[in-house]
Amino acid sequence: MLVSKNVTMRFGGLTAVDDFSVKVGDDEIVGLIGPNGAGKTTIFNVMTGVYMPTSGSVFFNDSKISGRPPHKITEAGIARTFQNIRLFSEMSVLENIMVAANLHNASSLAASVLHLPGYLAREKKSRELSRALLDSVGLLENENDGAVSLPYGKQRRLEIARALATRPKLLLLDEPAAGMNPQESRDLMDFILKVRENYNIAVLLIEHHMQVVMGICERVCVLEYGITIAEGTPREIQKNKKVIDAYLGAGD
Repeated sequence: MLVSKNVTMRFGGLTAVDDFSVKVGDDEIVGLIGPNGAGKTTIFNVMTGVYMPTSGSVFFNDSKISGRPPHKITEAGIARTFQNIRLFSEMSVLENIMVAANLHNASSLAASVLHLPGYLAREKKSRELSRALLDSVGLLENENDGAVSLPYGKQRRLEIARALATRPKLLLLDEPAAGMNPQESRDLMDFILKVRENYNIAVLLIEHHMQVVMGICERVCVLEYGITIAEGTPREIQKNKKVIDAYLGAGD
């Protein structure tokens, strides 16, 4: 589904990512780990069109996407979340979902302003689909609550649900367990597995919580200073001396 080929990202004299390659198959959950500053989020930014790679390419379903604007990559089927939760703070839970769902429900400015029948029909359908999505992730009872009034764990769940509203084939999660306690992390693991099963999507996951990475990922790629130092199954990564020295033995 996703193929990154020899991606390098330089900022002036700094090489943030060096010759990075990875593949993510249909329905697969792949972990991307490494110390702070290893280049993980930079890779997500390249994959989602925030950055144009200095060299190398990213392909999604056999089409080159590196260089496309972010909204075109989202339309193609890639959605992401962020390390720092970015909900629409002035909107309700339901409205946050509807904004994302409208990616596939565009109306003209005139239709929106005049509330023409076609617009109203699409708006009704969008609301119904958004409520069904909230129901599937256990947030329907909160649909009218302010998004930022939710407990932290539910805010994370809402952000993932908003990404799902764009109908992705691949979900990029940037440290979804950040700030969570052990029980919240376990609940998150179950939630991600359920999302993968219910929505038939692949997941590429940046995470520092090894409990989460080793618990749900089929493969793990390890970065250090922008360079891939290991790739394999969770069991192989746990036994890799380079990984232990660079990351796993550093306290996480």
